Amino acid sequence: MKDNQILDSLKRSADRAPIDILDGIKEEPRTKMLRHDEITRQDTGMSIARKFLPYASVAAAFLFVLFGWQYQTRMPDSRIYFDVNPSIQFVTNRQDRVIDIKANNEDGRQIIENLDYKGMTIYQVTEEILDRMMNERYLEKDHEFLLLSVYNNNQEKAEQQKLDLDRRIHEYLQQGEFQPIVLSQKLDNTSTIESYAKEFNISTSKMTFIRNLIILNPEFQTEDLVGLSIEELVRLSQAMDLDLDKIIDSTDFERIQTPQPESAPSTPVQSVDDDDDFEDDDFEDNNDDYDEDDVEDDKDDVEDHKDDVEDDKDDVEDHKDDVEDDED
Repeated sequence: MKDNQILDSLKRSADRAPIDILDGIKEEPRTKMLRHDEITRQDTGMSIARKFLPYASVAAAFLFVLFGWQYQTRMPDSRIYFDVNPSIQFVTNRQDRVIDIKANNEDGRQIIENLDYKGMTIYQVTEEILDRMMNERYLEKDHEFLLLSVYNNNQEKAEQQKLDLDRRIHEYLQQGEFQPIVLSQKLDNTSTIESYAKEFNISTSKMTFIRNLIILNPEFQTEDLVGLSIEELVRLSQAMDLDLDKIIDSTDFERIQTPQPESAPSTPVQSVDDDDDFEDDDFEDNNDDYDEDDVEDDKDDVEDHKDDVEDDKDDVEDHKDDVEDDED
């Protein structure tokens, strides 16, 4: 088909087409849609977000409260150590409540046996531990040394806890007429100290104290110190004239530096009477250094004394003669 024929066909088709289609569509009755269909609906994602927004807010608030509670109550915050000879470690949360407790030696395990610490503050548990130590005679009058150590990432909080516990310990023990000697220190988080503590089966707290004593006196050997109690370590330091205030804090330094004198054992005096058997062997035992020369010297002294006596007698006779002459 030629181009002219095609154009003619299209023209005839256009002439036959109805020209009122648009007007007919406009005159058709319209029905109002009750809801949008998939074609007319817009912003589908935004509508879903709006629908679930209240639930998301509630969930976010719940998670915030949950993690906040976990952070405040479950997360470890401080490590606190009591060393007498029993060695005990406490772990506290940010509210100063004990969430874990363990012993570093057999004496400590006996002290914390069957101890129900759940929900208790470190101050309440401290009083219970002190009671048990006094009952088991680890703490008694004239033997009241205690090493208190605190570790916390926040140095200011560690210092405040140390001061608060030191005061509480003094107040509680003084009610029972005890005069405690509390040594206190802040701990550093060092893996070296912890590894040595595990090697010698003692607490990190006591190992830190021993390390500092060795700094003061390098002649000390760790092996010789780990088996000593806190009181024995202090007494040894006094004997070596070490300045404990360079490595430890205490409000009891006056009593630390002035050890209580021990009464010297009295030597019984034996009375010797006529019935006591005093053998020659006893005399010889006490006079092992007495030889023949000493005997001869003693004899000479006796003879000299006799001569002096005779001279005195002659002087007396001469004096009498003089008196008689005067009378004549």
